[in-house]
Amino acid sequence: MDSTDFLLTGGALVASGIALSLLRDPDTPSPVKPVTLDTLNERDVLTTSLSVLGIKVPPAIVILSFLIISGAAWTATTLLYPSATTSAFIIALVIFVSLFILVVDVARIILAKFEHEFLSFIESVQACLSTGMSLHMAIKFARDHSEGRVKRESTALLNRLSLTSNIDACFTPLVQRYNCETVRLFSHSVITYSQSHCDLHDMLKGVCTMMSSREMDRQQLRAKLSGTKYAALFSGLLPYSLIPLFSHKDPTWFDPLLNHPSGSAFLTAAILCQLFGLLWLRLSVRIPL
Repeated sequence: MDSTDFLLTGGALVASGIALSLLRDPDTPSPVKPVTLDTLNERDVLTTSLSVLGIKVPPAIVILSFLIISGAAWTATTLLYPSATTSAFIIALVIFVSLFILVVDVARIILAKFEHEFLSFIESVQACLSTGMSLHMAIKFARDHSEGRVKRESTALLNRLSLTSNIDACFTPLVQRYNCETVRLFSHSVITYSQSHCDLHDMLKGVCTMMSSREMDRQQLRAKLSGTKYAALFSGLLPYSLIPLFSHKDPTWFDPLLNHPSGSAFLTAAILCQLFGLLWLRLSVRIPL
């Protein structure tokens, strides 16, 4: 390894540290020791993502599987290109970070969709309570008029409510699986109602009003940031889409870079800079609300 390889390796390690710091939720405190889940507490982003996806394994096992996949990619690259050890390391790093981003983003999409549908479920429960229905009948009515994940979770919730009188135990699996703001507020409202026998209808009405306003703000924010997201996607994919076009026009146009002694280093550095730029844009467009 020459000085360029050491420089690229150092840059890759710095980028990986920055990537992990960008992906980490700054508002989530690191737990000192395992405690019983509180319906008002949020967990770290990876644990929440795995719960939403239904992956019931410790986060360490998932990270280890990512490392194994990245190691397999590094091995395959070194077997195909024995002299490109630094490039193989950076490719493995890119795959590791990409897998982490994929898990987190897919879970966020599913969680956002579930939260939107669950808000409609709460509105149905609140409307039924205004007519004088009991909580159990209101949840059952809202369950019958919902679909997908909300229907499955509300069915499981009804079963737990029928089998036990411990309200906290009934809502704990729901909060563990879909740990979002709407679910936590609904769970806390019902728990407070079971303990103090307050007016649940007014509580859920306030929750629906607040979360509907919050959802409207989120939609407006997503609309304003959509241009930035599409620009980032276009600028990220454009260089790779031009490679086959230029290669078709002139098959030798890429040879000066590949045949240069430091060509692989330049190419790897470009990919590394693009990865850092995409991570930075990803952080910029994910404004918490």
